[in-house]
Amino acid sequence: MVGQGFNRYTLYGEEGISLPPEFIHLERIRDRATLHDWTIEPHAHPHMMQLLLLQSGSVELQGERSAEALVASAQVLVPPTCVHAFRFDAGAEGWVLSVAADLANDPRLSGLLGNLEGLGGSAIAVSLAAHPLALHRLGWLLDDLAQRLGQGDGTGPALLAQVALILATALEAGAGNRNQTGHGREPLVVRFRALVEQHYREHLSVADYAARLGTTTSTLTRATRALAGKPPAEIVHDRLILEARRNLAFSGASAAQIAYALGFADPAYFARFFKARTGQTTSAFRRDRVSKAEETA
Repeated sequence: MVGQGFNRYTLYGEEGISLPPEFIHLERIRDRATLHDWTIEPHAHPHMMQLLLLQSGSVELQGERSAEALVASAQVLVPPTCVHAFRFDAGAEGWVLSVAADLANDPRLSGLLGNLEGLGGSAIAVSLAAHPLALHRLGWLLDDLAQRLGQGDGTGPALLAQVALILATALEAGAGNRNQTGHGREPLVVRFRALVEQHYREHLSVADYAARLGTTTSTLTRATRALAGKPPAEIVHDRLILEARRNLAFSGASAAQIAYALGFADPAYFARFFKARTGQTTSAFRRDRVSKAEETA
């Protein structure tokens, strides 16, 4: 039952394994899915991001808010700490690339992969039907990477460059035809989202965020309104709500425990905050998630 808790793994089914800072792992979908009857239950990777490339078959991606059916060809980018689950059709084909978050943020790669910071905390699924060249590149690069890793290649410059190219290609395909009119503000918003990810539990003011970004509150507000369609405070609140939903749905912690973990000094205020932004009480949200999990079990 989803509502009763979820596991945090290095790789699915391998809890508690130490994760080196330059960890890179690549496997076929079938390598792990067949061990679990093609169903990967809700779990999270605290210090690792993943790219799933679905080359044939279909999969149901279960995120923290909804489920999404994907048909090949498609990709899924899973940021660290994001709770996710997969239900594959038997025989689905493709790759799963797992990379340590520390490596993705390594200065040797981060300049090429700044868009990773803009993913936020949720899995991003994208159809590659309109991106045949990206699909071909990703398939070839992942197949070649598998051969390199199989030959025992260490994480030297060539291997790091190939991983960076794979992730950059996936990010480019995921961006699709994104509106580029505000690209001058995009770096600021990306840095703001990354800062929110680090500090949302501290309930910093917008002025605090602006100061840490070396800008003014009005400039930051204009940037987030232009690119995200909302003021910076709302982005921070959205991240708190996402984490609250995640904990209510996938852990057995009480609402008060979750409130304190999210930096709220008063659980009653947290309860009002949650209801004002979701339209539900914490207990009603948890009951709904448990009920939906039982219906699909």
